[in-house]
Amino acid sequence: MKKENSFPWTRRDFLGGVGASLAVTSLGPSAWGQGRRQPVPGPADWPRFAYDLHNTRFNSRETTLNTGNVGRLKLKWRHEVGAPIQSSPTVVGDSLFIGAWDGHFRSLDIETGEQKWKYDAGVKPEPRWNLRNIKSSAHYDSGKIFFGTGAGDVNCVDAATGREIWKTNVGPGLFISSSPTVYEDRVFIGISGGNAQIACLDVETGAIRWRFKIIPDREGGGGSVWTSTAVDVEQRIVYNVTGNPSSFDPPGPLLFSDSIIANDLETGELLWHYQVRASDPFDLDFSCHPMIFEAVSPGKRGARRQCVGAGNKTAFFTWDRYTGELLWRVMLTNWATQGGPWWNSTAAAYNKVYVVSNAITDRDPITSRSLGLSESVTAALHAYTGEIVWWRHNNSMNRSPVCVANGVFYQSLGDGRLEAFDAETGKPLWESSLPSTSRGGIVIANGNLYTSNGEGGLPTEPRHRYYVYAYSIDGR
Repeated sequence: MKKENSFPWTRRDFLGGVGASLAVTSLGPSAWGQGRRQPVPGPADWPRFAYDLHNTRFNSRETTLNTGNVGRLKLKWRHEVGAPIQSSPTVVGDSLFIGAWDGHFRSLDIETGEQKWKYDAGVKPEPRWNLRNIKSSAHYDSGKIFFGTGAGDVNCVDAATGREIWKTNVGPGLFISSSPTVYEDRVFIGISGGNAQIACLDVETGAIRWRFKIIPDREGGGGSVWTSTAVDVEQRIVYNVTGNPSSFDPPGPLLFSDSIIANDLETGELLWHYQVRASDPFDLDFSCHPMIFEAVSPGKRGARRQCVGAGNKTAFFTWDRYTGELLWRVMLTNWATQGGPWWNSTAAAYNKVYVVSNAITDRDPITSRSLGLSESVTAALHAYTGEIVWWRHNNSMNRSPVCVANGVFYQSLGDGRLEAFDAETGKPLWESSLPSTSRGGIVIANGNLYTSNGEGGLPTEPRHRYYVYAYSIDGR
């Protein structure tokens, strides 16, 4: 059994990466990966959406980029994709995996940005903001990548060649915006749509092993699972968070909407849940992934809490991960229509929880008059108490995941800005800019920063040009 805080590589991963050289089917003009070996795991890869099974978005093995040299980051390469990107990069060995709204998943060479292969997931590109696109990030495991699509498919693809191994559709009218979590012989995925649910699939065949319906007593009730499952491997518990009741139905009360849910890993049996609100006409759902972390008291006794936390569009919540008792919650920005952490803008490291919190006050919730105001702050919270350790005002809203690595906190903002801060003090260390928002956020792997841009709109480049970017020290 893996230890709770273990890095998500196994001996099987490493040997599979070193030894595998698989037969390749024809991939047309993108068959650069023919005959290639599987990626050999590096010492500080980023193998899945939230880095580890605890969903911390904290690369605990990064040793190259640090507070002293992060200010020397410069662009190394960029690769034009030609479609909006909302998935987060997955980096393993010499390969980067990323999906885009054109219905394709790609593998890029991390040194040059050259495309190795492109896999057609069979998702028809649809208008902007439509849910039937690729938003899911890949989880790499044992020579395969796993990801979901807006067509309701879970895909398993050979990481070296882009060859499809299996594809499972989770049901008619359902779609997947969440990122899968692979552990042992299981793939966990959150599902959205008319009958939102959590599913567990077999890693070898794609067969569904169990389902847990978010709204068990009705169809079309909402409660979508937008983000990634966290796994407590010691106690064998999986955690997910859910969305608000559907806008096409009355706004509640509905069971399990706007909730955190703990299920038995083996069977899907409900262990506990905590519902923040049963009725929700304001779309205040959980759009930030649940994170498992141990919190150490600032007192002399050094008491410890085993926690699970997640942010919704009002506040960040922390619970006892075995009982579901609410330990603390913190609201960083007041809300009129929506406020709080959005789109996976949280991370956990160094006995702190890092949160980017937005407030949109464009409309008065009572009069519906436009106010033309917005606010965004970034804060480090003490993991045991929720007290603010440091905070900063942002010049733009946050629309993407954040991360932490080797003493540095990274974020991207709605105006295309990329920023790095000292994770202990909040001191600014580095800044750069993209032509538009990085919806997939930033990841750090083996001394490099990887990101992408997912929306057009700034005057620095024409609209509708989308890239994957790599930054390294001095651009080398």
